[in-house]
Amino acid sequence: MTRNITFRGGKLPAQPARVQLRLDDYVTAELAPPPVAVDWQTPIDKTGWPMYLNDRYGICTFAEIGHHVELVTGNASGKTVEVTDNDVLKGYEDVGHFVPGDESTDNGCYIADVMAYWQKTGVGGHKILAYASINPANTTLVQQVIALFGGVSVGLSVSQANEDQFNAGKPWDYVKGSKNLGGHCVLLGAYGPSTWRVITWGAEQAMTPGFWQHQVSEIWVPVTTEWFKDGKSPQGIDMATLGADYTALTGKANPFPNVPQPTPTPTPSGATGAQVAAAVRAALTSQGV
Repeated sequence: MTRNITFRGGKLPAQPARVQLRLDDYVTAELAPPPVAVDWQTPIDKTGWPMYLNDRYGICTFAEIGHHVELVTGNASGKTVEVTDNDVLKGYEDVGHFVPGDESTDNGCYIADVMAYWQKTGVGGHKILAYASINPANTTLVQQVIALFGGVSVGLSVSQANEDQFNAGKPWDYVKGSKNLGGHCVLLGAYGPSTWRVITWGAEQAMTPGFWQHQVSEIWVPVTTEWFKDGKSPQGIDMATLGADYTALTGKANPFPNVPQPTPTPTPSGATGAQVAAAVRAALTSQGV
């Protein structure tokens, strides 16, 4: 593949203060150490990775969903499914209020908003059950989650040096002082002892630990229906409490109704975790959040 990309990102800045479920809070003692290397991408790479219009628009957050659907369907069932450019474009129009032909509306999206849309509306007929963030500094958990869930959605910044590195077929590495071009969202479904491999702009791209440390700003794990229902339910993640807290925070149905629900454990204040979450939700609602 000839690489000749002029940066088109589309990820708006991370929102660490935004109310969200954080997967770090649901890890149990059963979570196994991560494998030295995991690669869910190579089996899919035989069919190619579409550009999904990310060479024309700042549509990366939805292009990442297209790549994610390919990865989970191909690995879970052996049959890779590709959504269409129009499927991806519709999501960008709905969430980012993008109007094709009007460059002033090509402003990108927050990943959290895209995750909510993926769950509620879906992209190309594919929805997720739930989603949660991960602290990027917790690289061990990121590796564990890739092994268990197939892949994560990564928010990062791209510099001019990184654009040049991509076009030259070289790994992304941190270059101090290089001009920041903007935010970007990519699929991460493979790693090794000293590198991460992501999918972006229709290709696989390696990135170094130095790049990760300086330029990765947020990690999200979408729980896809294909992965969860096909015998790959995660071991070592407390899905029961995650589902209960999701319901308490959103008022929506538990996305994991078939996972045995534990007996609520009172907090020191006498309230259950779900009651505390419900109180937080009520407070946020009263503030218009």
